[in-house]
Amino acid sequence: MSDKTIFSRIRSFFKRIRSGNGTGEVASLRNELEILKRELETLRIVNSKQPSMAISSTLTPCAVELDKDMGLVKQEIEILRNEMQDNIAAIHRLEILTLSARIDLLTEFGKALPPTVPGRTRTSHKPKGFSFGIITNGKRPEKLSKLLDSIRFQKLYQDYYEIMVAGNVSGLNGTDGVRAFPMEEAANQGRLGAMRNVLAQAAKFNKFVCLDDDFLLHPQWGEAVNAIKGDFDVATGIILNPDLSRYCDWVNIIENYTYLRTYDQTFDKCQYVTGGYGIYKDYLFNDHSWNDDLGFYQGEDVSFSRRLFDAGYQLKFIPKAIVMHDDERYRQKGYGVIRLKPAEKRAVDPNLSMKMEKLCPRTLT
Repeated sequence: MSDKTIFSRIRSFFKRIRSGNGTGEVASLRNELEILKRELETLRIVNSKQPSMAISSTLTPCAVELDKDMGLVKQEIEILRNEMQDNIAAIHRLEILTLSARIDLLTEFGKALPPTVPGRTRTSHKPKGFSFGIITNGKRPEKLSKLLDSIRFQKLYQDYYEIMVAGNVSGLNGTDGVRAFPMEEAANQGRLGAMRNVLAQAAKFNKFVCLDDDFLLHPQWGEAVNAIKGDFDVATGIILNPDLSRYCDWVNIIENYTYLRTYDQTFDKCQYVTGGYGIYKDYLFNDHSWNDDLGFYQGEDVSFSRRLFDAGYQLKFIPKAIVMHDDERYRQKGYGVIRLKPAEKRAVDPNLSMKMEKLCPRTLT
């Protein structure tokens, strides 16, 4: 008996099961099932001696069509998922572009965005001002130069701020107004926290602005920070990617993944401050510091944020203190952030025009 005949009998058998009634019919079906079992076993033994024929015989036209349909369905689901994620990013872009007007309108009614509620918990012991602490590996001097210019363009008095750079700083020799801290070994090992700790301890002013060398400050950044009412322990603002989508600004850690929160959500302890940009009050560093030993993408910023917030400090959102993460590889995808792979590392895949990898998960050491 051929395998097609057996498959036909199996389909007929299941139809009779669904419509069967009475114990006599059930007994008949049991007998037929035993016969089918024996015939299938015989067919298996025969096909085991002819493996190539067994494979070709079992792939019926119906199964091939089913596999093809399932493949098309999966492609459609992936297309819809990507469209949904792109729509979320587009909505967030629109929110960023209209947020200033929204804040002004709320202010006129005596209202504010909920994230502005957290206030100071301790008193600063250093003079008021900004200590800009930048870490660099020295491989992108043009980006560092743009960042330095964006700081100098702020409307800040000369005695109200300072600029410090740690890492591979050999290219900064003679740069006016910059305090250099050579830490080439830490930079090469990716020990970002170690470099930030040196800068935080050396800061002269009460607000330490932590920055990676590929960030840019908006021209009105300084005005926005100085204009806020009340005080704060830690603060952040909107962080843009070059395509004007969101980077990791007002974010939660959920199951080790970054999740972009809407800007009207209040602070909670599941959030973290990205190491690339944050404003920290001086008193935080009396008892807390980044982990000196963690390297690239080992979550030194998540770990530091977790300890600060567990200690009772709060994060304030300053929406008009906008910065840009000046790296074209990063962009928003849905409620997350992705990093594009370099072209030479992309696998050949005819179904995908662009390969991507997640920025997260993050290590919670």
